[in-house]
Amino acid sequence: MFKLKIVNMDLNRRRQDIISFAMYKNKITKLQLSKALGISYPTMLSKLKQTGDLKLKEADNLCTYLNINLNEFLTLNN
Repeated sequence: MFKLKIVNMDLNRRRQDIISFAMYKNKITKLQLSKALGISYPTMLSKLKQTGDLKLKEADNLCTYLNINLNEFLTLNN
């Protein structure tokens, strides 16, 4: 059980890094991202902190907006 938690934390961190890099590359702020996704800024911050809490549609919208491959984002097979 403990080992699984470490793996989940690692996947979460890797997804955070992917999002942060895509935001940097596209010059998008967190406020712009929350408006584009149609969610409140505090909710978006929470979801970015715990990427496992993203609904599939939210992950799809996020990846589309940031030009991230959804399949790679969800599986991290890159």
